[in-house]
Amino acid sequence: MSAGESSSIAPPTGQAASSEAAPVPSARHLAARRRRARLSLLLPLAALVVPLALLGVGAWLSWRSVWEDATLQLSRTADAGAEYAARVLEAQALAVARINERLRGLSDAAIQGDERRWHDELKTLVDELPQADLAYVIDRNAQPLVASNVFPVRREMVLADRDYFAMLSSPNPPEIYVSRPFVGRWERQLLFSVGRVRRETGNAEVAAGAFDGLIILSIRPDVLAEGMRRLLGPGGDVLALVREDGYILSRTSGQDGILPPIPPGRPFHEVVASGVASATYSAASVVGGAQALNAARRVEGFPVYAVSLRLDSAIAAHWRRTIASHMIFGLPATLMLLLLALRVRRDQLRLDAINAGLESDVERNADRLDRAARFGLVATFEIDLRTGINRRSAEYMALQGGPRSAGEERHADWVRRLHPDDRERAERTFLDSVSDASGVTEYSQSYRIVTPDGGTRWIAARGEIERDAEGRALVMRGAHVDVTPLRSTEQALAESDARLRLAQEAAGIGTWEWSPAARQITWSRKMIELWGFDPEAGQPDLAATVARLHPADRGRVRREMVMAQRSGVFRSEFRIRRPAPDGETETIWITARARRLPFYGGPKGGAEAQLMGVAYDVTERKLAEEQTALLAHEVEHRAKNALAVVSGLLRVTTAESPEAFIQIMEGRVQALARTMTLLGQYRWRGALLKELIQHELAPFGETRIAMSGPGLMLGSEVAQPLSMALHEMTTNAAKYGALSVPGGRLEVSWWTEGEMVHLIWRETGGPRVEGPPHRQSFGTQLIRQTFENRLGGQMWQRWEPGGLVCEVSFELGGVA
Repeated sequence: MSAGESSSIAPPTGQAASSEAAPVPSARHLAARRRRARLSLLLPLAALVVPLALLGVGAWLSWRSVWEDATLQLSRTADAGAEYAARVLEAQALAVARINERLRGLSDAAIQGDERRWHDELKTLVDELPQADLAYVIDRNAQPLVASNVFPVRREMVLADRDYFAMLSSPNPPEIYVSRPFVGRWERQLLFSVGRVRRETGNAEVAAGAFDGLIILSIRPDVLAEGMRRLLGPGGDVLALVREDGYILSRTSGQDGILPPIPPGRPFHEVVASGVASATYSAASVVGGAQALNAARRVEGFPVYAVSLRLDSAIAAHWRRTIASHMIFGLPATLMLLLLALRVRRDQLRLDAINAGLESDVERNADRLDRAARFGLVATFEIDLRTGINRRSAEYMALQGGPRSAGEERHADWVRRLHPDDRERAERTFLDSVSDASGVTEYSQSYRIVTPDGGTRWIAARGEIERDAEGRALVMRGAHVDVTPLRSTEQALAESDARLRLAQEAAGIGTWEWSPAARQITWSRKMIELWGFDPEAGQPDLAATVARLHPADRGRVRREMVMAQRSGVFRSEFRIRRPAPDGETETIWITARARRLPFYGGPKGGAEAQLMGVAYDVTERKLAEEQTALLAHEVEHRAKNALAVVSGLLRVTTAESPEAFIQIMEGRVQALARTMTLLGQYRWRGALLKELIQHELAPFGETRIAMSGPGLMLGSEVAQPLSMALHEMTTNAAKYGALSVPGGRLEVSWWTEGEMVHLIWRETGGPRVEGPPHRQSFGTQLIRQTFENRLGGQMWQRWEPGGLVCEVSFELGGVA
């Protein structure tokens, strides 16, 4: 063999030596080793400095933790206090409303005339409420009408100087008012009151809607404080109820008299002004002036806050106790750490030599790991764009539905797996990205593939394109991620949203969103149609929306929207006036509901409060409620009249025996019941004369009875007495007249003439009649009194041999 051939097949000398010897550290690695050796000398020093620093940091973190725990505990106490106060105040408010309901329609004179009764009722009500101390009903001149704690009440006392009287007698009084603390004039006890204006009084001299007195329930702060003390944990915290103007209603630490209000400018007033439901702040105590941490929570539905506080000195004392326990263990641990540091330095020098060899491997893989970290790879690929070779990882091949083993593919293999609907788009996106002319260095798209078993998967592809100095694409490295579950979820959400919109539109429910910060309202198409706007014209502006509110409801709806921004809940029923199909204006009732939800992406960035809700037409329900109330009133009125008639019948009916009395009364009451049934069928508007006669004569069959006359609807005031008269006439015919024998017949005819209704009752085929009876029975008297007195008509009777002929008439003015 020649030297040239030998040299051509033997490896270079330097290369062979390199393969046999251990890796030679680079200059950079040697410098790093020397630097670590110097740093190891600092380890013992750090073992002393670091623990002390950690103790300092621990003390600082403990300081923060103590304050955070105190804030959390105070917030929970304030929340519990607000909930407790809400229950108490709501109970007082309901009791005041109950008193107003009991006094509805009563004048001041009526109340004073029955003062003992009302005094007893108020005293019973106060005894039922644990926190209530006394109750007053006060007239519009600030003089008490009745009280729960004294009888008779001292009328000379004038309560016009009380703040609750001034507030509730103002032009726009609140629905419920919580007063400032005051000292009672009789018992000289510290109190505050919950009151409201009297509504629907019986004082005729007072105009409708004008102030006509008020009702108050007074509460003892010390009794209320007893309940609040049960909400406090150990530690000397204080819980108080404070009005929005700073007056302290009750405090768990006790109060001998009226406490000074929180001065203006204090953080509490800033919390109230901001309108937030809860907040924490640091402020000086009103009593004593010591600095304290405060947590305030608004009582739902009332202008009152529950405020809990803890002195700063108490929090600092707790921190000192906590940090002392840390020091007991921290100093011995520092000594142990120093010993450990000396041992670690020895081990570190030994491991440094081993680490030097590993650093070379780490450096070689750093680039690959960096790319994996940036892309979050699930299945990686690398494409040599000059040769067309595609290198796939094992995860990539498994994702495509093949065996889990790395391999190489061609571009056509990838195209063949693309879903037919996505193939052209996905390939065009890929080719455009790797073209030399595009200059693109980042590749991204999503598409579907078809796996060998026929399944479909959504793939999110991301990659980085490496180019040379002239911009030619050389290599693409990237990753594939299976996003099939995400796509399925997105599709399911879209379908669910479509079904929800369809259901809302089918049910006539409109949706809306209100952004207070931007003063912008957004409606669904159904909401726009509900308010009578044109959906094709886009979103209506706020001014047009407010203009369609009924003038009587406009101010209330505005106030409820303002309250909803604070409470986060909006519930209201109101009227709107919208264009009708015939061009006129119609009024409908709408029910609206909404809740406050955070909204991200507003014009100011971050999260903004936004009301989101629904609205729907409840006009039919409102009309039904009004009709039901009217019908109930009518039923009540008719029932009272019926009872009065029955009562009168009981007084005047006579009979030879109890059995006969029962039989007579049953017949008359049944006649009255049948009339009531007919009136009910026509919703108490009246009853047909023909049906009244048919109901009375139905037991005798159609062959013996003949009726003729026009359809005539009688008003309820005429139908009831007329049915009683017809019953008595039928009873007489069945006992003594034509209906008492099988061959007897009865003809009833009627007609109208001018303002009168005429009716003829003709009996034939009965027992022979010799003349009028020697005396008139009660039934006959009842018939005559009915027609001549109650119906304003007349009655004539002829006793013909074939039977009785009775002709009656009554005024048409009683006809509906």
